[in-house]
Amino acid sequence: MRKREQDIITHFIDKLKRLIELERKAEIESMKMEIKRLPGAKRERLGRAVLHMNGKIIGEEFGYKVVKYGRRKEFETEINVGDVVLISRGDPMKSDLTGTVVEKGTRFISVALDRVPLWALKDVRLDLYVNDITFRRMMENLSLLSLYGKRALSYYLGLIKPKPSKPEDFKPHKELNESQKTAVSMALGSKDFFLIHGPFGTGKTYTLSEIIIQEVKRGNKVLATAESNVAVDNLVENLKNIVKVVRLGHPSRITHSLIETSLFYLLEKDERYEEVRKLRQEMEKLIELRD
Repeated sequence: MRKREQDIITHFIDKLKRLIELERKAEIESMKMEIKRLPGAKRERLGRAVLHMNGKIIGEEFGYKVVKYGRRKEFETEINVGDVVLISRGDPMKSDLTGTVVEKGTRFISVALDRVPLWALKDVRLDLYVNDITFRRMMENLSLLSLYGKRALSYYLGLIKPKPSKPEDFKPHKELNESQKTAVSMALGSKDFFLIHGPFGTGKTYTLSEIIIQEVKRGNKVLATAESNVAVDNLVENLKNIVKVVRLGHPSRITHSLIETSLFYLLEKDERYEEVRKLRQEMEKLIELRD
């Protein structure tokens, strides 16, 4: 990579980092200001908090303790499965206990937590909170951008042009129509980027699944991403019985029928997992004694 090209990419990455940090701070500040400014009852009416909840540890799932918070009075809330919530007693801003919602009903919300202090089980408040993990991961990805990632930016910034794709022969694993076969053939022959587009219901996900299968047959590892968890799950559903698939992401955001493909599930089934779990429990006890 030439120095001028490297300098432009470095400048662009630094700009992206600044923008991500600005967005992160703005979201956190906006959330904190609302929590400070509005009484808890008002935030509950807006659907962004639930008050007077009592909790009970109902089990452990993939290294997280699952606490079922409930009360007798029904509530309506914008808090949904997969959201991050802040758990507190008294002033919410003095708490740093957050967890991910794994289930909800009209009288309960179940939350997956790394740790469960005793105070967090009686008369607590749950607030919809900012998911800081997303921002941290974006920053980490930019800081650790691979050579291929930087090359992708070179194309995006117009510093280099992708080479034309040449069709490659392949033996289809799935039944494909002619346009799908052409798309797979051209994608396999692409050295840089290949775009597949079309209206809803034309088999784009089906075609992508075939491309992944063909790449795996060649001995390649494939990282497949999508803009929604449902879209990722659709890919996993197409691939799970054909190639080895590891579904990344929090278990609460994965379709239940696909949970056995999740990284958390695979870790839990590892022979060394029990040893790690015991060490984690010992660590939590030491933290409680310290606090």
